[in-house]
Amino acid sequence: MRALITGINGFVGQHLTTNLINNGYEVWGSTRQSPPKHSTSINNVHFDFSNKNMIVNILENIKPDVIFHLSGQSSVKYSWDHIDETFQSNVMDSIGLLEAIKCSSLKENVKIISAGSSEEYGLIHELPIIEEAIANPLNPYGVSKLSVSKLAPMYYNLHGLNIIHARAFNHIGPGQMLGFVTSDFAKQVVDIELGKAEPVLYVGDLSSKRDFTDVRDIVEAYRLLCEKGASGQVYNVCSNVSISIEKILNILVSFSSKSIEVIIDEAKLRPNNVIEYYGSNEKLYQATEWKPSISLETSLKDIFQFWKQNRLVVKK
Repeated sequence: MRALITGINGFVGQHLTTNLINNGYEVWGSTRQSPPKHSTSINNVHFDFSNKNMIVNILENIKPDVIFHLSGQSSVKYSWDHIDETFQSNVMDSIGLLEAIKCSSLKENVKIISAGSSEEYGLIHELPIIEEAIANPLNPYGVSKLSVSKLAPMYYNLHGLNIIHARAFNHIGPGQMLGFVTSDFAKQVVDIELGKAEPVLYVGDLSSKRDFTDVRDIVEAYRLLCEKGASGQVYNVCSNVSISIEKILNILVSFSSKSIEVIIDEAKLRPNNVIEYYGSNEKLYQATEWKPSISLETSLKDIFQFWKQNRLVVKK
């Protein structure tokens, strides 16, 4: 099998690359600028989503069996101040790719896995969240991803593209950038452990419960959807359980040999309309028999070790 990954340099893209190579795939990666970080293992192509002819030519040359479309702006926080960039990256670039596929000779054969988000659902009161739930996104990022999820069945029904939209819930794992809860907490705990910061953590609301899945399990689901999923469908990729932010923090703190004081900072408290949020992975399981295999403790330990190694590096 030959795979093309857009956004291969991203957090998910790097883990998906490893998964596919380990499962015998030939991997190609598209980037806008720098070469892929797996440059010795994959083939690199430059993508300009606004240039349809360029993408068509690339597709005709590579002839991928599957395209994993991971490219995009992935931060909810960033989307509020950069709405135009978020919609350009997540919606318009997706249209550029789908239009190119539609105009290529691969149209009827190539499988497309579109990476969506649980942010598409927004405020949902019935748990667990199923794919048929009425989506009501609460931020620009969620709206942009929901737009793509609406485009996917349109291109399937009108143009025959073999596309699947995967709504992944919270990703965690080693290599995730700051701005996400597990990485933010892990870095702070590591800095305390290494004597780079005082043994005090100032935090906001820890009561929220969310659906966390290790990125290495998520990319396994993406691969299985490619191999066994039904085109034109939306699938939740999630753990089926909710974990409190407090539990996440307590586990990370337990990895440190230092005594760490946790203080609730009123300045960090924000209105929270969604106390608990988790999805159903039943549809995904029925199609692929996928279920998470990496425990929360293992995932958090790997994140802690990643930041410890990262913070030990002496920059010259």
